Amino acid sequence: MVQAIDNRTDLTVRLVRKGPHPRLADWDRAEVDVLDAEPVVGYADLMSRNVGQRLLLAVPRQLLADAVPGATVRARAGLASGEAMAESRPAPGTFAVEPPG
Repeated sequence: MVQAIDNRTDLTVRLVRKGPHPRLADWDRAEVDVLDAEPVVGYADLMSRNVGQRLLLAVPRQLLADAVPGATVRARAGLASGEAMAESRPAPGTFAVEPPG
């Protein structure tokens, strides 16, 4: 069995669209354009390679409740089971949604 690498990356993304995650209750699957990525001290950075690309990102639904296409989202995320996932309980200052503008 392969052991998962504990990883985190601070992402800045632009929301393209969102909808219910097909497998995770109370999560959305957001299609996003990755604008920037910064490593998190003490964790492997497996997501910086996605800057400039479109990505599917699983996000707890309540965190994206008011987000509309074009919004900028800042989230701490990692790869788990081959899927990009935002933290389910983000620490203060590690998740924000800014309206388009």
